[in-house]
Amino acid sequence: MQATISIPQLENIAFQRLENENFITGEVDFNPTYGVYTGYLQITPTICIDFTDSKFCLAEEGEKIAEISPELERAVECYLMYNYSTSDNESEYEFADMRIKLQKEF
Repeated sequence: MQATISIPQLENIAFQRLENENFITGEVDFNPTYGVYTGYLQITPTICIDFTDSKFCLAEEGEKIAEISPELERAVECYLMYNYSTSDNESEYEFADMRIKLQKEF
């Protein structure tokens, strides 16, 4: 990795991109059955927020470079739910959230 930007600087850029909804590019898929998002949001020409199977991290050209802060993770989750959720049935989300929490516990 030859990043010249620190992780906190990258997170600041990510927060700005979220606030302005101006990612360079991105690809997002939502599976309402499992309540997971798969894809990425590009924050610089080579670095993105990757959230494959709801495991959030910063990645450079497909390789994980760092975990993201809990604050940024929550902000990205809110952005994804607001912009990419496709189900009108809230019970599906609640069931998916419960399933994810149970899987994390075991």
